[in-house]
Amino acid sequence: NPMNIFLAALVIFVLCQNTFAIRTIDYFPLSKSKLQEIQDPEAGTTCKVCDGFMAQTLNELIQIIVNGGVLGTCGAVCSQLPNQLEATVCNLLCDYVGIEGFIKLLQDVDPDPIWICEEIGVCSINDHAAGSVDQVLVSPESGAQGAEFALTITFSITNHTGTGELAFEIVPPQGFPFGDAVLLVDTPVGHYGAKFDFQATPSQEQPFNPGLYKVNVELCEGTCGSIHSHSFTLGTGSGSFHITAN
Repeated sequence: NPMNIFLAALVIFVLCQNTFAIRTIDYFPLSKSKLQEIQDPEAGTTCKVCDGFMAQTLNELIQIIVNGGVLGTCGAVCSQLPNQLEATVCNLLCDYVGIEGFIKLLQDVDPDPIWICEEIGVCSINDHAAGSVDQVLVSPESGAQGAEFALTITFSITNHTGTGELAFEIVPPQGFPFGDAVLLVDTPVGHYGAKFDFQATPSQEQPFNPGLYKVNVELCEGTCGSIHSHSFTLGTGSGSFHITAN
């Protein structure tokens, strides 16, 4: 089966190279019986590799397409990436979908990593996925600048996901929002929790001024906020915490 050979080559190559920043987190089932099923390290590996690769190289690939004129082969595109590992993974993905299909995906309006990997065929899709964000808690509820906070999100999947995200955004009283998103691949029906730790150390980018900080959470099939097919919100939640002056 050519698909199985391709997937095996991609996974083995990348895992042997100590790979891209795969954006996953140890999210844990609230029902212990699901523990082994959810923490299977091989689940969705190829999708995670593709997502990590695209997240790191998408802007570079778009610029290569824009500036490269006529690029008739996968090698002509991928060889322009500065890293040999990136170039090899690029060639594997591009060869699988074909150069014309690969360029078309990159030239689409506002492409995102999950959608591209779904269209290539290495990330699963479920247009009937369903779920909810059940609770958003920050501990401690109030802390001084420099304190460490833990954000715990509980969520439910009522119809298994294809490829999606659990995303959060923290909105400070002044300044720009910040946050993160982690990949969810083939998550079965169940109740889950995820924990994110962060330290409120003031910096030039984020001063962590005293005040009320709002936390917004989205659970999505596909990329949260994406305009593309197979992308929609399963559930939302919110919370808050205070930062006090030292």
